[in-house]
Formats: sequence, C-alpha cells, structure tokens
Amino acid sequence: MSAIPAEMIDTVDSMTAKPGQAFRFQTTEPGAIVVPTEPEGIPVPKGTIGWGVVRAVSAASRGNHYGTVTLEPRYLVLPKGKVMQVSMNPTLPSALASNTPGVEKAVSHVPIPIPGIAMTAVNTVRFGKNVRIGPGYTFSVVPIRALGLGPDC
Repeated sequence: MSAIPAEMIDTVDSMTAKPGQAFRFQTTEPGAIVVPTEPEGIPVPKGTIGWGVVRAVSAASRGNHYGTVTLEPRYLVLPKGKVMQVSMNPTLPSALASNTPGVEKAVSHVPIPIPGIAMTAVNTVRFGKNVRIGPGYTFSVVPIRALGLGPDC
C-alpha cells in the first residue's frame, strides 16, 4: 500500500471558507488500492476525482495571526461509480497556514490592507495573512481500509 498523490482542483481561502464546505481534488499519478477481496488491487487512474471537506478554518486576525485551513479528503470516485473512502496521508499536516513549512510555495498569500493606521501602531493591530490553497497544492491520500496495513505512506 502506498499513498496516492493528489492535487487540489478547487480553491479554499481562509478569509471566505466555511467549515463543512466541499472541495475537489484529483490524483496526479495512477495507483492501485489493495484490499483482501482484490489481491491485484483496485485501479485508480490518473485524474480520478476526489471530494473532501474543510474541517476547520480561521481567517487572519490582529496581532499578526495567520489564517488557517484544515482539509479533510473524504473519498475518490473510481471508475464504474465505485467510491473509495480516503484520508489525508497521516505523515502530512492537515492544518495549513501561510507559514506552514512547504506550504508557502504552493499557496498565495492574501494580505489584508489596513488604511489609515499610523505606522507606530501597525505592529499591535497588523493582521496576519490569509491562506488560499488551490491548484498547484499537492498532497497524498491513503485508502481508509489500508491505514492499518503498514507504514508505507
């Protein structure tokens, strides 16, 4: 069992997203899901669409607090209408912020301008940056059934 690489299709922005909001992703390489009933594995073609939900979100705020988004991939829609439940690869962070290592290159920062504030007061009321995660952000998913089979994530 190995993790299946995926990439975001939709964009999730910490300034506007809501918990429970759906998002789509797609696999970026072909793979196979090995289950006891299918020793050869269930094929997962490249480009297979998956769905997930925004588990938690917080917008940037005063005191230079960064916005965060927690993504929860839920399932892949396999050929012939089969659905396979998946989870985020447990070796990856699920809560993402603008300053999460490795995320800053794949996300776009959304600064919030604050007009009319004196420069001496900027450090106490300055907003952090929101995070926008979308196409170009890559991660990997593992089938729920396979999580206990081995550490090959």
